[in-house]
Amino acid sequence: MRKLNKEIFALPQWAWEGFNAIRQRLNKSALKERPWMRHYDEGVPYELEAPGVPVYELLQRAFAEAGSKTALLYYDRRFSYHHLYTLVTRFAAGLQRLGVQPGESVALCLPNIPQFLIAYWAALYIGAVVVLVNPLLSEREMHQQLTSTRATVLVVLDRFQPRVERLRAQSAVRHVVVAFAETYMPPLRQIAFQFHKRLSRTEEKIRRSKETLFFRQLLMHPPLTRPVPVNPASAAVMLFTGGVTGEPKAAMLSHNNVLMNALQARAWISDIREGEEVVMAALPLTHSYAMSTCHHLAILAKGIMVLEPRFEVKRICRDLQRYKVSLFPGVPTMFGSLVNRLARKPADLSSIRSCISGGAPLPRAIKERFEAMTGARLLEGYGLTEASPVTHCTPLQGVCKEGSIGLPWPGTYARIVGLQDRRVLGTGEIGELQVRGPQVMLGYFGEEEATRAVLDEEGWLSTGDIAYQDEDGYFFIVDRKKEIFFSGGYNVFPAEIERVLTEHPAVAEAAVVAAPDDHYGSVAKAWLVLQPGADAVTAAELREFCRARLARYKIPRQYVFVDALPKNLLGKVLKRELTLLEPIREVRTGEGCHG
Repeated sequence: MRKLNKEIFALPQWAWEGFNAIRQRLNKSALKERPWMRHYDEGVPYELEAPGVPVYELLQRAFAEAGSKTALLYYDRRFSYHHLYTLVTRFAAGLQRLGVQPGESVALCLPNIPQFLIAYWAALYIGAVVVLVNPLLSEREMHQQLTSTRATVLVVLDRFQPRVERLRAQSAVRHVVVAFAETYMPPLRQIAFQFHKRLSRTEEKIRRSKETLFFRQLLMHPPLTRPVPVNPASAAVMLFTGGVTGEPKAAMLSHNNVLMNALQARAWISDIREGEEVVMAALPLTHSYAMSTCHHLAILAKGIMVLEPRFEVKRICRDLQRYKVSLFPGVPTMFGSLVNRLARKPADLSSIRSCISGGAPLPRAIKERFEAMTGARLLEGYGLTEASPVTHCTPLQGVCKEGSIGLPWPGTYARIVGLQDRRVLGTGEIGELQVRGPQVMLGYFGEEEATRAVLDEEGWLSTGDIAYQDEDGYFFIVDRKKEIFFSGGYNVFPAEIERVLTEHPAVAEAAVVAAPDDHYGSVAKAWLVLQPGADAVTAAELREFCRARLARYKIPRQYVFVDALPKNLLGKVLKRELTLLEPIREVRTGEGCHG
């Protein structure tokens, strides 16, 4: 039996008492069940035991052990862990003054700005459940998420406040807290930012009331001296995902779930240097992938987060070099943009040691060029929101097989089951990928039937992805069982877009599929049957209709008008046969979908 060297983690005693991560004995039955263990890097444990503490212990530990060290960088302004923790405990007191009770939901609709981190940890500190809301959502989508999660407080960027005010009466939201992106910028940049803001977005235009407050108002109270005790098995975070039907549902992740996924990441990237890492946080922190690999991992390692409110390749490339970033989680479009930028204007990015690509398949050409240009190791990961989200990754030092999502993370079990009989399949057989582990969700909030459809009594989560496992325990994704696809790293739910399109009076039927795109990987393509006499409707009209109801990355870029959609005997559209249709007309819109 080989034991894990504690120095690799450098975790405090509280973590080791519950953590007790060890190498398991390699007996024949274990290797047969989990052949991937043979290919773990040296020092990576096979099993991880939950510390049994709330996730806010991560921030408390970083404050206690690295209080004077930098926690985050935002437009050149540095925040120490001591400063961050003070703001968190003050905001937590402010939330309590608003009447937020343990177990209630606090929604965050913010880009990557310091207020996101402050509000996130403050809500957890008082026992609330954090609901992460994508700022790119339309008013309709935001309303659905706030209503279904019963959020009582919403922290939102100033530019979105007018939209939110229209939703207040239709939801459980009692208070709206308005944050400003420029608040924590350095003085000169703050002035320049305010100068260029539209008048409608200035603070004076925000309607103040007992229900609408400025972020700074919740920081005026004395800090809480201790957090609210919570059960680590209770919900900590809710994020929206498509589930098995493509309809957005709130996945409930417990304190144990999200803490264990951070510990798994820490174990997998075995060369992390405690207190020295600089993590690029360019992924939106409202996404589960960024939550685990950027946010929680940085704090677990007592490292620095470089907050980037949006991905601008010129600025990202500059900050990677300026701040000597060492860890960079991203999506293929980010790495592709950096490769193109570096080809035109080389830069010294040798400080980067490890990158993880997720959200979509990573093209081999991008991986090879990025590694050659930077000297970094670019890993490919796999996961889903229901699993906090990472379940698989290619090894840091070991073999990275082309086309593979890698090996299950420590403590994670994976198998392939038949699509019809659900029996466990053998090596090389294609079926549905199932996973089980400490990072698997509690369930979908308020959706018991949907939860049972994907999560069985033994804890096996059906991913909806078609895959196979080779003789070494490496997994390969063959196809998507679900029709969800990724566009620039964002989940796109075709059923949601189809529903919106058929709300237009000119559209009788709609079918949405993924179309390949050189930059975003995939974009939405809509096949439409129009109502009688509605032939005059244009793609531009439909695009404008969608813009008011969908996030920009979901709006179809291509529209194909046909006489009828192919269907089976039960009336289900056969999307695989759409390309066989003879279109009446086809229109490709020219505008970008992620701006």
